[in-house]
Amino acid sequence: MAIENRQKIPVPRRSFLWSLNETSGEILTHIGPTEFTPSANDRIVRSNGRGGYEPAPMEARPFIIARDGEYVLLENPVYADHPEGPNGSYVPGGNKEKELRLGTKKIIPGPCAFALWPGQSAEVRPAHKLNANQYLLVEVVGPLDETAPYFRLVIESAGLSSVVIDGAEDDTARRSQPEPATKAHPSQLRIGQRIVIQGRHTQFFIPPTGIEVVPALEETEARGREDDGVATLPAAAQEELAKLLAQVGEGMSAKQFSVVKNEIRHRQDLTSGERGVILATLDEAWNDRASQKRQRTADGGRGVAADPYARRAVVLGPKNFCFLFDADGNPRIVRGPARVFPGPHDTFLQRGSRRRVYDAYELGEHQALYLRIITPIGRDELSKRLPPGTPLDRDHYEAGAELLVRGLPSVFFPFIEAEVLNPVTREPHVGNDHDNVVINAIGIDQKSGVYVRDQRTGMVKMVRGETSYLVDPRGEEHVQRRIPHDKWNLWIGHAEPHKLTTAEVVTPWALSVIVPNNEAVLITSRHGRRVVVGPRTELLEYEEQLTALKLSKGKTKDGHTTVTTCFLRVQGGRVADNFEIESADFVRFKVKLGLAGHFEGEPEKWFHVEDPVKLLADTVRARVREAARVLSATQLLIEFPAVVRKTLLDGDDGLLRFVDNGMVLSGVDVLGFQVADAALSELFANVQREAVSLQLQDQQSRRRLESTRLRDALDADEHALQRGASQRMAETQKLEAQDEHAITALKQQLVAGRDADALRFKQQLDRLTFEASRDRDREQGELAAAARVLAAESEAKARALVDRAAEEHARALAEVEQARAAALAQADAVRLGALQHELVGALQAAADSEVLKAAASNMNLVALLGGKSPAELLSQLVRGTPISRTTDGMRSREAAGKDGKPGKPE
Repeated sequence: MAIENRQKIPVPRRSFLWSLNETSGEILTHIGPTEFTPSANDRIVRSNGRGGYEPAPMEARPFIIARDGEYVLLENPVYADHPEGPNGSYVPGGNKEKELRLGTKKIIPGPCAFALWPGQSAEVRPAHKLNANQYLLVEVVGPLDETAPYFRLVIESAGLSSVVIDGAEDDTARRSQPEPATKAHPSQLRIGQRIVIQGRHTQFFIPPTGIEVVPALEETEARGREDDGVATLPAAAQEELAKLLAQVGEGMSAKQFSVVKNEIRHRQDLTSGERGVILATLDEAWNDRASQKRQRTADGGRGVAADPYARRAVVLGPKNFCFLFDADGNPRIVRGPARVFPGPHDTFLQRGSRRRVYDAYELGEHQALYLRIITPIGRDELSKRLPPGTPLDRDHYEAGAELLVRGLPSVFFPFIEAEVLNPVTREPHVGNDHDNVVINAIGIDQKSGVYVRDQRTGMVKMVRGETSYLVDPRGEEHVQRRIPHDKWNLWIGHAEPHKLTTAEVVTPWALSVIVPNNEAVLITSRHGRRVVVGPRTELLEYEEQLTALKLSKGKTKDGHTTVTTCFLRVQGGRVADNFEIESADFVRFKVKLGLAGHFEGEPEKWFHVEDPVKLLADTVRARVREAARVLSATQLLIEFPAVVRKTLLDGDDGLLRFVDNGMVLSGVDVLGFQVADAALSELFANVQREAVSLQLQDQQSRRRLESTRLRDALDADEHALQRGASQRMAETQKLEAQDEHAITALKQQLVAGRDADALRFKQQLDRLTFEASRDRDREQGELAAAARVLAAESEAKARALVDRAAEEHARALAEVEQARAAALAQADAVRLGALQHELVGALQAAADSEVLKAAASNMNLVALLGGKSPAELLSQLVRGTPISRTTDGMRSREAAGKDGKPGKPE
């Protein structure tokens, strides 16, 4: 050992040091106030923590000091304690070694201060401060100090050997409540026995001697991240959570924290269980930060670490529960709301939990859970555990029986006798990720369906919409259908081009095929086949598929180039085909025909031919070529369309039918027809142009002749019309003159009749007046006495007669006026009815007048010579001619004039 400089070492009050004498091996404890000068054999030492000693600085060490709220855990305490000191008596200066109780520990509550004896070590710990949701797990390591402040609390807590549930409301929780704790005798405590000190019983705890607090880090579930479900998160979610936790620790504001939580609640890329784990972890980090801040404030700004020995009780909300296992492995489920303090040997199930808390299963009307009974249970007991209204068809359920909880909006809590199964893997499920185990009904719309396999028979059925179907995992399985991309494009992409793909399609829905209008598909399966004609949307059964056709395409429909399709046009189909034919004089022609047709008859027969286009083209080519070989090139150029129609549409109804597949050719159009040889085609073209030119010239000459004839006919018609108009005008004038004459005569007759009637009425009135006067005179002579009466009567009679005469006169005038009006109306009717006849007569009269004028100027001398009048002579000359009617008319008018009556024209 190196030579040390000798010096005095001061040992102040409340300090000590150990000196080792290398000669005797004795260790002295120097307790201040004192001064120690080490000799050549003395060395200053301290404990090395392994039961030995090591050199120490040459200075005194302070006492072990425990303040209020702290306690000292002293290893190897002394045997004889002095009342004046917690660790034995001492005197200032050197003190010899004390006899120690090696291998034991003593707990000394603060406040206290003492020196350590050689062989001792001490740890100052803060007293354990618990809130209502925390507890301590302590272990009996030796005899208890009955004088310790918390001895009785330890004894009372030792009676609580099972789980304690505080605040439970339901029956299940109340059944889980332990019996009231019984006071245990200290002699009943066993070394190694563990006891739970609950925070609801005390908020401050210092363990008595003989009790050791078990660190929470001993248990794997205490502080690991697996208990809150963070380990189950995806890697990306864990990285994001770590960043958020760092931001919370760095001092994120309350507003920022609220925004972050709201964003996480609406994240659709995370499951509900993952969102719950992240939110719970953030809430706990926020609460820890707040509690640390409150502790620093309470301790005057000094940072105080959280108690590593305190454990958290499980606090359950109304929709939470937890799993516990006792020392024998018996499980227990506790439902909230509750505060759960486990027993000394109870452990929580943590797999998939959120800090040992599990969420109840929230079931909607169209959701279900798959359960398996693991412990026999009766019907009555099971009905209490299941949501109200769950149907049960057995009186007793043995282990292995399976149930489906469905159909009722409810909150479901698991129970010990059953386990929740994953409907896909059929493995028991424990955790808060309910999306994988809650069975959701499949909403099927009106044009969709799903495939469901019966696990007992293996048959796959299709469930059609419009419905909501919940797959029962006990005997059913939702089957997805895999379709190669080429078939998918043929079946689905035909009517829905936006769904074309280049990869295999896996769909959970039944295949919905849209058949367009006037198209048909053939659906085949092991049960048979059927044809669907559009427009229609058809759902395919699980094993049904569409039959593909290979239709020829291109200019020549010979089958070398085809297009694959499952849809056959059955109405309004049109194709065009190009081919060559040869005439009887070996001239080759290029032909392009447009063919129109449809399908009729039994629908399944339509798909008997794989390439109906090639069949149609081959048949048409064969018939047209056969008909062309018997005609010359010139005939074909002129009559080819008629030859084609006669050759192809020669049936009674003008159709060409194909018995193989029910195809009907209903129309043919010649879209192109030309000579194949270019030189020969030019020659035919020249001849045709010349023929057409001659035809055009002939047609022009013919039209010119027809135009001349038409103009001549129109001119003749025009003159004829003018002559007819002149004749009609003359006849009209004649009729008008006759009507005017007749009206004048009728007026004169009416005036004469009126005058005569007036005169006659006047004469009658005069006669009556005269007779009355005469009678009056006669009677006056005979009856003088009654003269006045008779005169009065005569006067009355006269007045009556006058009135009657006036009345008759007025009546006569009215009749005259009426007759006049009737005569005028009749005259108008006669004039209008005889307008044409009178016009003809007037014209004839005018003509006769001209003839007579000419005859009168030349017939006077002849009449004198013959001794006849000019009228007689003229009548004799024109007798038998059309002019004879003029002379006859003149004579009739002359005779009528002599009689005083107008003559009637003939």
